[in-house]
Amino acid sequence: MRKATIIAGLVALATPAFAGTNHIFVSNEKGNGLTVLDAADYTTVRQIKTGARPRGMVFSPDHKLLYVACGGVNRIDIVDVAAMKVVGRIGHIDDPETFDLDKKGERLFISNEDAGELSIYDLATKKLLKSIKVGLEPEGVLLNADDSKVYVASEGSNLVSVIDTATDKRTDIGTDTRPRRFAMTPDGKELWVSTELAGRVDVIDVATNKVVSHVDFLPPGMRKEDVSPVALVIDKAGTTAFVTLGRANHVGVVDVKSHKVTDYILVGSRPWGIAFDKDQKRLFVANGASDDVSIIDAASHKVRKSVPVGHYPYGVAIDE
Repeated sequence: MRKATIIAGLVALATPAFAGTNHIFVSNEKGNGLTVLDAADYTTVRQIKTGARPRGMVFSPDHKLLYVACGGVNRIDIVDVAAMKVVGRIGHIDDPETFDLDKKGERLFISNEDAGELSIYDLATKKLLKSIKVGLEPEGVLLNADDSKVYVASEGSNLVSVIDTATDKRTDIGTDTRPRRFAMTPDGKELWVSTELAGRVDVIDVATNKVVSHVDFLPPGMRKEDVSPVALVIDKAGTTAFVTLGRANHVGVVDVKSHKVTDYILVGSRPWGIAFDKDQKRLFVANGASDDVSIIDAASHKVRKSVPVGHYPYGVAIDE
């Protein structure tokens, strides 16, 4: 048997198999709940009540559970994806906003904005394992492919902290003003971080932990001070990135190899969260100030539909 075949078989065994519900979950920051949409016709299936100020969301590896950061009540709510209801909570977490989950689904890595810390929670016991000091006002959190490193963006300190998950050793990388969210290129060589008040994305070389390039945004007719990049995604092929531009009411389209902007897509007001569907044919953008989600054809860069959701949508998670 060829080596490639063996590796492919091992990968298949390691990848959780699940049948998705074909539902789109949208966290409504000021609506204190989630709007659930049908991914086929975009009708509202259900409204799920959560704790106050739901923002970041992450699925468990098997997609049976959806973890939701509820910063207004200092907890993570646990949603049963099939039943579409809150079935558990992890409490006493300082102002959670965004977080990541390790590949085994055992530990949550949560940014604690007020405390300036990264907290790590055990999901089996729902207990705090440890807290690690980072910069001021941490927000974005991202684990690398093998969970050996976790990256934390600290808005108030203009830095990204790189933490070795085995030793807790921390290395800091200076960035432009107000770093917010991350995306990693599929080859694991570049870490992209949005820097909101600089109106750009900083590109970090993972091998050297240095900022090596920038992507600047300025949609036609907009002022530089209105451009506030937040969320970003990079396609599986590693060719194209899409970046929400906040007050500029656009999504920027970037060629990953050249770090050049190739297009702008006009969406709703104050776009924040963004997510691909499973086939990466559609993009879903949460527009905070217009209370809707823009659905974009990824190939043509055209908005196909705008769907009303709850009050001040923040993030999007898709179960397919």
